Amino acid sequence: MARPEPGALRRTQYALEYAALRVFTAVIGVMPEKLAVCAGVCVGRLFWLLGRRRRRIARENIEKAMPGERTPDEVARLVREVFVQIGLTVVESVWMQRPVHRESLRERMPISGLDGVARALEDGRGVIGLAGHVGNWELLGGALAVTLSKVNALARPVDNPFVRAYATRTREILGMNILSTRDGVRPMIAALRRGEFLGILTDQHVNRSFEPVTFFGRKAATTAVAAALALRLDALVFITWSTRDGRSFRHHGHTDGPVELVRTGDKDADVRANTQLFNDALEKIIREHPEQWLWTHRRWKLAERLDTDRQSEQAHVG
Repeated sequence: MARPEPGALRRTQYALEYAALRVFTAVIGVMPEKLAVCAGVCVGRLFWLLGRRRRRIARENIEKAMPGERTPDEVARLVREVFVQIGLTVVESVWMQRPVHRESLRERMPISGLDGVARALEDGRGVIGLAGHVGNWELLGGALAVTLSKVNALARPVDNPFVRAYATRTREILGMNILSTRDGVRPMIAALRRGEFLGILTDQHVNRSFEPVTFFGRKAATTAVAAALALRLDALVFITWSTRDGRSFRHHGHTDGPVELVRTGDKDADVRANTQLFNDALEKIIREHPEQWLWTHRRWKLAERLDTDRQSEQAHVG
């Protein structure tokens, strides 16, 4: 179903947002690297200062995901660093759009473990790269595209059409072919059947086609698309992620796999089991680099809803 056309007020808002984005990118684009890194740190600190709600979400997520593992002061420091890393990612993604910077992407983010992926693609077999919002996931897609044959990235489009078009262009500049979640699974199936690479971010809450598996010990609505496609099309699955080298615009890319999929013949059970496998792999990575994950997202909406329902039932019984 087509979305309704936005009204005049919303269109004006979209235009102002886009204008602010272009000014921001123009300023960042001419900065030398050291200054851009400093700008990224400052932007992150500004996000932390102004984002009271997101600070609270991040703090609660960390405390519930890793209960008792950190003191309140350690959690507070981790939350601040999470925001700094977000600022670095935002500024870096803009700064890297200059051709001179894009050409150095392979050197800025060397990726280990790609031999298996390259061999599969050369043999005409589709590959699913599962990733999370760790390090700089945007540049990870670009670094993969530099090395591999055609790389497709699944993206959820933002509402602002000007920003959406701009984001698509910048991702395509980095070498990725963008598939919209609004177009369903057909483009994904076609890409995998052509023997191409399909990158999917699997660490955010979804409202449709999900499995209620655990993530950090709590129920999390996790997309079932990756597991379903891998099983249906016999595609290989690799876990991919990047880690930032301190506070810099340098990264290490990683690829692990192929994942040994669960295949019992029970379609629903296999999709659920493999989706859990994917979550477990991502959780391990995040535990090793907690400051580089997007804790500000409400990942556990399902767990929160289940907790609320349980409390309501207990109150009713009482």
